[in-house]
Parts: sequence; structure tokens; C-alpha cells
Amino acid sequence: MRRLTAFGWACAALLSISGQASAQSEYPSHPIRIVVGFAAGGATDVAARILASKMSEELGQTMIVENRPGASTTIAGETVAKSDPDGYTLFMAGNANAVNAVAESKLPFDVLRDFAPIGISVTSPSVLVAHPDSGFKTVADLVAEAKANPGKIMYASAGAAAVSHLAGELFAYEQNVKMTHVPYKGSPPAMTDVLAGRVPIMFAPISTALPHIRSGKLIALAVTYPQRLDDLPNTPTLAEAGIKNFDMSIWFGLVAPKGTPPDRIAKLGAVMQKTLVRDDVRKALAIQGIVPAIGQGPAAFTRRMEVDIEKLRAVFAATGMKMSE
Repeated sequence: MRRLTAFGWACAALLSISGQASAQSEYPSHPIRIVVGFAAGGATDVAARILASKMSEELGQTMIVENRPGASTTIAGETVAKSDPDGYTLFMAGNANAVNAVAESKLPFDVLRDFAPIGISVTSPSVLVAHPDSGFKTVADLVAEAKANPGKIMYASAGAAAVSHLAGELFAYEQNVKMTHVPYKGSPPAMTDVLAGRVPIMFAPISTALPHIRSGKLIALAVTYPQRLDDLPNTPTLAEAGIKNFDMSIWFGLVAPKGTPPDRIAKLGAVMQKTLVRDDVRKALAIQGIVPAIGQGPAAFTRRMEVDIEKLRAVFAATGMKMSE
């Protein structure tokens, strides 16, 4: 009788272990949320929805994009950081979180400590553009004028601490010049004034600037990207223009709460990479001026965040820049 009882317990234990293994192998068994810290319709939201739609096909399970805008993505980030680490709640993290890590002293989470990175998903290059009446044909022209007349040159941005603002500050910092920041409430009104010649230059998203460059209404001085862009093959990178290690492109990628099982992180990363190389995904992203980040896994994500935080910390310290500027 004792032997039968022991045998029964052993069978139950084996069944339990088998059930646990089966549960692990069945991930995902229900929908996955991707929380985005921006309103619907923006570039981050659009890219997240493109990825979610196609990753769902690969995973055999629905991925839902949930918008939680506010506090420069902090609300969305906190939601995910405090979620169960089970692989069912993800966050689109990126530049804004690097900015917050430097500019905000009291954050409810640490972007490097409290998340398990899955990988960089996409990047969106910016281009330094000038109005034709500005007289700037090259980056060298701009730098020469800025050195000769400190503070005279104005540059437009989408708002305080937006990538277009940070790019301008980093440019001025790297070239040891002074320019005057003119913030707007978003890229469209900023671009309107640049097109009108009221502000001579801007670090603009490629999707916003490209039509005006092609029409001759703006001059492309350089792209803020490691290599030249297919859409602007004759426009040099800032590195080619003499400014090394300058990459202020917009980027974001998927992270999960810290403690998420490594096998689930690996599965999500593999599916994301498989999705990013699909022709239909690449074409859909290209329409938005977005480039898939092929092969940029957890280590690349962490390194990019660390580099951006270090770079921004130097700029904030040197310029005294604040989020409210």
C-alpha cells in the first residue's frame, strides 16, 4: 500500500512538472500588451501597431497596443515596470527615457535597472535643414556663422527636450558655438516657421523634411545618422561633415519588466527580428520615415541607452539646459 501511495505521489509530481513545462512552451497563451507613452497617431504609435500586427502573426497570439501618454512616457513606463514579469506587458522605451533619466531627479523607475530589454525595434533619422535664404549651403557655413556671431542663429524645435532640441544643443556643444533655441508645440508648427524663413534651421524628422527638400523649399545640410540615407544619397552625415559620433536619431525598442523569464525575452526578440526583415513591414515603416533596427538585441539596447544618457548628461551639465526651456 505504501509503495502504491509513493508511486501515486511520484506520478503526480511528474505530471505537475510536465504541466509546468507545457505551460512554458505554450507562451504566449493569451494577448500581449505593448504600452506606448504617446498618443495614437504619432510615429511611435504607428510603428508599434505595425510591429504588433505582424508579430501577432508570428506568435499566433494577439498583441494589443495601449496608449498611455503623459509625463514624457513616464506614466506608460511606470505601468509596465510595476506589471507582472510574465512577458505579457511590454513597453516601447527610447530617447525620451534617456532624457528623463538625466533631467528628472525623481522617477518612479530606473530605465536600465527595472526593465529587461528585448531589443531596439526601429530608428527614425533626422536631417539638419536650412531655409534657402539663410545662406547656409553646408555645415561648415553654419558653424562659421555661429562662431562669428554667437547667439545670432536661431534653430527651431518641436519643444523643450524634444529630439530636435537636444540635437541642436548637442551640435552647439560639440562645435563650441552658441545658438538660440526657439521651441514650438510639435514639429509641424516649427517646420511652418522654417519654411517661411522666420527661423533659419532645424533638426527635423526625415519624414517631415523630405518633401520640402525635394521641392527645393529647404536645403539638407547633413543627416544625423551613422550612414547616408537612401532617400538623400547626396546629403552627407554629420560625421562626414566633420562632427564625429553625432547620432541623435529617434529610436525606440521593446522592454519587459525586470524578472521576465529569459526564454520569453528570447522568444519575443527572435520574433521581433523575424518581423523587422519582412518586406511588407519595411515598406510600411519606410512610409513613416522609420528604419528597422536589424540585429539590435538586448545588449545593443542597453548600450544605446547608456551612451545616450552619458551624452545627454554632458550636454545638460555644460549648457544648464532644463526640461522647461
